Amino acid sequence: MQTAPIILFVYKRPTHTEKVLTALAENILADASELYIFCDGPKDNAPSGDIENIVKTREIIKKKKWCKNVYISESSVNKGLATSVIDGVTEVVNKYGKVIVLEDDIIPSKYFLQFMNDALNIYQHDEKVLSIGAFNFFATDSEVGETFFIPIPDCWGWATWKDQWALFEPNPQKLLDKLRQCSLIEKFNLYGAYNFEKMLIDQIRGNISSWAIRWQAVAYLYNKLTLYPKFSVTKNIGFDSEGTHGGDDKYSNVIRFATHRIKVEKIPVQERPEITKRMMQGYFKVTQPQRKTKIKAQIKRKLFFILPPVLASIYRKFRPSKLVRLQWQGNYQTWEEAKEATGGYNDPNIFEITRKAVLKVKKGEAKGERDSVLFEEVQQVWPVTAHLLKIILENNGRLRIIDFGGSLGSSYFQNRAMIPANVILSWNVVEQDEYVKIGNAEIADNQLHFFSSINQAYEQSQADTILLSSVLQYLEKPYEFLDEILNYGFTNIIIDRTAFIDGPQDLITAQTVPESIYKASYPAWFFCYDHFKSFIKKHYEIIHEFNSEIDTPINLDNQIPAYWKGFILKRTV
Repeated sequence: MQTAPIILFVYKRPTHTEKVLTALAENILADASELYIFCDGPKDNAPSGDIENIVKTREIIKKKKWCKNVYISESSVNKGLATSVIDGVTEVVNKYGKVIVLEDDIIPSKYFLQFMNDALNIYQHDEKVLSIGAFNFFATDSEVGETFFIPIPDCWGWATWKDQWALFEPNPQKLLDKLRQCSLIEKFNLYGAYNFEKMLIDQIRGNISSWAIRWQAVAYLYNKLTLYPKFSVTKNIGFDSEGTHGGDDKYSNVIRFATHRIKVEKIPVQERPEITKRMMQGYFKVTQPQRKTKIKAQIKRKLFFILPPVLASIYRKFRPSKLVRLQWQGNYQTWEEAKEATGGYNDPNIFEITRKAVLKVKKGEAKGERDSVLFEEVQQVWPVTAHLLKIILENNGRLRIIDFGGSLGSSYFQNRAMIPANVILSWNVVEQDEYVKIGNAEIADNQLHFFSSINQAYEQSQADTILLSSVLQYLEKPYEFLDEILNYGFTNIIIDRTAFIDGPQDLITAQTVPESIYKASYPAWFFCYDHFKSFIKKHYEIIHEFNSEIDTPINLDNQIPAYWKGFILKRTV
């Protein structure tokens, strides 16, 4: 077996470096491996103690022949770890096509090199695999196989290939912009388990210098996975007074260090979501246990913003205890074909549950509601609210709006606190007959009204604005519907929470709701972003385009990244 070269990055920790090299030399494949050691240089005006430790570190790496061959690069200036890693990995991986990476505080197991080389060879031609990880503190029980895949790449002992490393993007601003454009921020942040977005922002501002946060962003943007072992083949000793991480070591007591060779066999390259969930729980436990309850609530709350009207109310009834995840599958040729493959949804209690929730908001007993779910704080969509206020200013204090698929007035109650009391307001919800009946009987007031069709609402209100929130993707013929909307001549169209892909054409999928909420499935569109924009630009100017506040993960069969956006449109002709 041709072994991958090893890179070790060192600086000014002689004791740590010697421990790492000693453990590495005990690896079974050490005598068959090339070792590249990159030594960072002193900072400007470095104290004498740092200079002394840099010298000692360089003496130690030359002390023995730790591997088959050892190549040493000594920098005369301080490059910093991030730059050292980026430059060093690029240099070696471009030469050999693959590489194994360690830092001076990462102790490898005796079986580290075997695992890394086995995995590199088995998955070298699989484009879905970004890297191989070594450190596992979150999934070691009997239900876990010898290896598994999750989205987050490792930085405490890892390996990759030339073609995967070529995806690395050094510009953190580009990464952040793309993550936000693709509505991946919440997933990137592990749904609140750790604020990786802040790390990326700190990288942009120069507060930190991290190659790993950029590598992780690449993994999410390209929908890549990393292979991990059941038993950790590295451990971090960098939590002492000399360590980069500082503070207490919260990981060593929860890892199971490999005491035997990890058996690497080809397995399906797909995420194990239950293990990803354990990883999130692991972060809760070791980094911020006090936030666990709060974050779980945030995870559940985000779900409701992606469900079609009335369905999220079922969640409130059953209150699942596990992290929920919507799924989209298939690439159906027609809507009817997707409809035949799905079961729909129906619950006789939906209307009653929604009615009670909305009445609480109307009476001031709750701040906000979405599909029967009550919120402690109003869930404001600021681009929408801001444009409603702009319309009011342009129309001399008047707002006449049709809210298509607006349930029992969720968006009305969501925005009414921001609308001045002296505004002449006509908010007209178009919904199913059952909603219209309940709405007009118990919810309607002198500003809020309910209708069974757009035509009825328009004739009554002469509205010049229509709101389409999380509705277009659930219509069988969305473009015909949009043509109908155009015929009314609305001055303003507000589109929010609508699903898109960057593919060449629209995609019809079957959306499935986890049984922990309710056994339900139904057709759902993902619109081709470019085609959709071209269609609406025929008669409307795009005043503003924004990322909807939805980061719920999706699971498309074809792995096309999908995201949710909103548009503010102004009629041009």
